[in-house]
Amino acid sequence: MARRTKGETLILVHRNELKQQHIELLSSLNINARVETYQTEYRRLGQHQKPQLLVVDEAHLSKSNTWSKVIEYYDTHTVGMSATPVRLDSRPLGDIYNALVTGVDVKWLIEHNRLAPYEYYAPTTVDTSGLRVVCGDYVTSDLEQLMNERAIYGNVVDSYKRFALGEKSICYCVSVEHAKKTAEKFNEAGISAEVLSAKTPSAQRQRIMESFRNGSLTVLCNCTLLSEGISIDEISCTMLLRPTESVALGIQQMMRCMRYLPGKTAKIIDFVANYTRVGLPDDDREWSLGEPLKRKKQLNENGDFYIRTCSSCYMTFKTAPVCPFCGAEYPLHPREIKAREEIELQRITAEETAKIEAKKKKARMEVGKCKTLDDLWAIARERGYAPGWVWKMAKVKHITR
Repeated sequence: MARRTKGETLILVHRNELKQQHIELLSSLNINARVETYQTEYRRLGQHQKPQLLVVDEAHLSKSNTWSKVIEYYDTHTVGMSATPVRLDSRPLGDIYNALVTGVDVKWLIEHNRLAPYEYYAPTTVDTSGLRVVCGDYVTSDLEQLMNERAIYGNVVDSYKRFALGEKSICYCVSVEHAKKTAEKFNEAGISAEVLSAKTPSAQRQRIMESFRNGSLTVLCNCTLLSEGISIDEISCTMLLRPTESVALGIQQMMRCMRYLPGKTAKIIDFVANYTRVGLPDDDREWSLGEPLKRKKQLNENGDFYIRTCSSCYMTFKTAPVCPFCGAEYPLHPREIKAREEIELQRITAEETAKIEAKKKKARMEVGKCKTLDDLWAIARERGYAPGWVWKMAKVKHITR
C-alpha cells in the first residue's frame, strides 16, 4: 500500500521498540514511510503534512483518547492492522473502521509454517470469582492481591523448570511489583530474569532487551509492556500470570512465543486459566465490526468440556476421551455429567415430540381419505370422538351421505 501511495504514508505504533522495528523492516524492504508513536504524533499535530495513507498498528488499541484524536485530526484513508480486531473490553471497532478484511486464520498459519505449533500447559487454577470487573477486565489491585501468594510463585518456577527449562521466555504479570517479585524468585532459583516496565529508563530498557536477544537473559517479566508487537523469533515460552477477560489481551499474550522458526514448538504455560475465558490461540473466531465477539461455551454439544487440562501432564487440549499427549484417562466432571443428562433429556423430548407429530400427521391423513359419512363414523368410533365431530368434519369436507 505504501508503495502505491503517491503522498506520504504514516504508520502509527504505540511503543518506541515497535517504532524501531518498523523502521528497520521498511528500510530492508526499501519502502519510504514515516513511522511514529501515537503519543509523539499527538504532541506534534500540525507540524507535518497530512498523510495520504494512515496505517494504525495494533488497531485494537485505536479507540483510546489519544489514538482517536490523531485519526480524527488527519481524517484520511486509514487502515488498521491487528491480529485481534476487537477492543480490550471486547467491544467491536465499527465506530472507527468501515470494513473488516480478515486474512487466513491461526490454524492455516501454523500448518503453513508462518507460526510455530504450540503446547499449552495449565498447571494450576486461581479462583477469580471474587474479583471486581471494570471496563470489561479485572481490577489490577484485586489481581495483585490474588497473585501475591508464595505457593503461586513457587509453582511458576517449578513449572518453568518442568516444561520449558532454558527456553527464552516472557512472563506476563499483573503489576510492576508483581513482576519484580516473580523475577526475584527466578533469580533465586538460578534462572536469569529481569523486569521491564514503562518506567524503565530507555538506556536500561535497551540493555535488557539486548541481553534478552543475545541469550544472556532467559526470562523477561513485565506487566503489559510486551503484550503486542514485540518481534523476537527465539522467544519460545510465554507464562501467563495475569487473569484477564479481554480476548485481545489474552490472545496477544499467548501468541507472543509463536513466531516461526524451523523445529520450534512454542510453550504456553497458563497459571491463571485464561484459556477458559478467552479460548486457545487457534480457536475459530467470528470477528465483526458491529457485534461483540461471542464467547465460546465451556461445554460442547455433547456435554463435554470444550477444552480440558490433563491432571497428569498438565497439557491443555481440545476435548478427547484420553489425553493425546500422555494417554491418561479422566473421569467426567460433575458439570459434564449434568450437561450430558440434560442433553439426553432434550434428545428424548425431541424424539417423543417427533413421534407425536408423526401420529398427528397420520391421523390427519386418515381423515383426509374419508369419502363418506360411514368413513367418518368409523374413525369417530375408533378414536372415541363425539357425534359432533362427525357432523363438523362432514361439513368441512362437503360430505352429505
